[in-house]
Amino acid sequence: MKNLVWDKIKLLFPLSNNTMLVDLITLGKNTIFRNIPNVRNARVRGKYGEAEYQKLVNKFSKIPIDPIHTNIVVKDIVSNLFSGIPRWRSPFLQYNVGAAANVAASAMYALALDENIYNINDGLAGNALVAELAVTNILTKLADIKGTNPYGIFTFGGTATNMYAMKVGIRKASPTSAKDGTPQNTWILVTQDAHFSHAVAADWLGVGTGHIEIIDPKQNRESNLQDAERKVRKIIEEGGLFATIIVNGGTTYSHTVDNIQEFVELRNKLVTEYALDYTPHLHVDSVIGWAWLFFKDYDFESNPLELSKPCIENIKQQYDRIKYINLADSWGVDFHKGVGACPVDCSLVIFNDFTSIARLSKKDSPSTDPHQLAQEFSFSNPVDYTLETSRAGATSLAALTSLQTMGITGYQRSLANLVEMSLLMRKRFSNEQGVIISNEGSRGYVTMIRLIPPTLTPDKVEKFNEEVNSYNKSFYKWDLETRMSRNEGVEYSYSGSFIVGEDGTNIGAQKFYLVSPHVDKNIIIDTVSTVMAQKEVFDREIWNK
Repeated sequence: MKNLVWDKIKLLFPLSNNTMLVDLITLGKNTIFRNIPNVRNARVRGKYGEAEYQKLVNKFSKIPIDPIHTNIVVKDIVSNLFSGIPRWRSPFLQYNVGAAANVAASAMYALALDENIYNINDGLAGNALVAELAVTNILTKLADIKGTNPYGIFTFGGTATNMYAMKVGIRKASPTSAKDGTPQNTWILVTQDAHFSHAVAADWLGVGTGHIEIIDPKQNRESNLQDAERKVRKIIEEGGLFATIIVNGGTTYSHTVDNIQEFVELRNKLVTEYALDYTPHLHVDSVIGWAWLFFKDYDFESNPLELSKPCIENIKQQYDRIKYINLADSWGVDFHKGVGACPVDCSLVIFNDFTSIARLSKKDSPSTDPHQLAQEFSFSNPVDYTLETSRAGATSLAALTSLQTMGITGYQRSLANLVEMSLLMRKRFSNEQGVIISNEGSRGYVTMIRLIPPTLTPDKVEKFNEEVNSYNKSFYKWDLETRMSRNEGVEYSYSGSFIVGEDGTNIGAQKFYLVSPHVDKNIIIDTVSTVMAQKEVFDREIWNK
């Protein structure tokens, strides 16, 4: 009996080249697709929700005494726990800024996970470390970074890319902070439309959310340079350490890119004027906006992809802003967002000059010497600078695979299609009664709309935002419960705080995020007609009652 169990266990760790991994993945895929009656379904069909969730927690919170056959386990887990998962390749899933995974990138990801590659040093990763360097080189060439020694690190998400930037800024402002801790007078500047993860990173790094200064936006949602200058001057003049400034490189709701060049010039001017003995770190949160770098050498005049004039104008305007990312100190890339086409998580933070990331070296303190890793016998040791010790080699290998299999033209076409279809969506929504396009000037591929209640009358104008917010939230909840939760047609999402109004009111809006390469004109027409048909029913049967 003892040997029989042991023989079964050893089968789970095959030494030879067999088909067990492929067979199990095939079984899992077949099980998934039995619950996808229509390949355009936004989610995998099955029971899911709060009540079902707790049942499944109870069901799977038990470990068997004896091993269960792999086929039974895989089929059981996939059948139950994959119910309700989003299908990012579906054109009807317009829920958020996820990514439709390139199947070649997914295969490479799975292979690397099966071989369990640790991107710690060459001793634990072999040649797999090359992928991280190669992807960094590809992107820094697209960003036209010259004359420096850029360095990139794959990390655990967009949150981490911002955290790395903040940490380097703290080290620049306070070189002894590794030993003494983060000084209490440290400040971080972020934008009003920044992702919430900026505040999370400040909290986790010990800066504190109370030491975040928020830059007010202009009407077009770009960050106000004059407001930033006033706030930085105040920090410096009151004895604070202005460690890091993070500017927009493609915001979540409007894909806004700040004037990077002006912010760099402001930072440099203040360093000189106040004779600072450090240079605050300037980071661009470009985990969405980096993709426009693929248009670096695109011929906008001849327009070989034959894009529409509005589309090509939007792309050129966006590229003409993001290209100044080469003036920043660091920037972020998410391959698991938008057109990145990789499995989650797959994020990269790039430092345009190696001297910035070098400030995080563990060699500077005996207490952080990674002697357990025998790195003196390795010629490549990214672990010397990373927050994580163990990093999966799968991420950089998947990114490299996606870049190679899609190429520049493939990424250009994928991004252009999303922009083109978003323009069409806004146009069709704008032709409908009772709809306001909330991000009309966006150059990206997200559409934010506010539906106007039929009961809004002139005497309620003063309470316009309150009334419209209530209506939109109620409509979304109703559409989610009566249609989207049944996996019928398009699935979008809702934000209760798309922007903050001039009166301080949070502005809510419906959010349509196009990420699938299968989105086309017919999908857009269907999306708009579905929403408007639902609005008609909601107004008649729910709201007016």
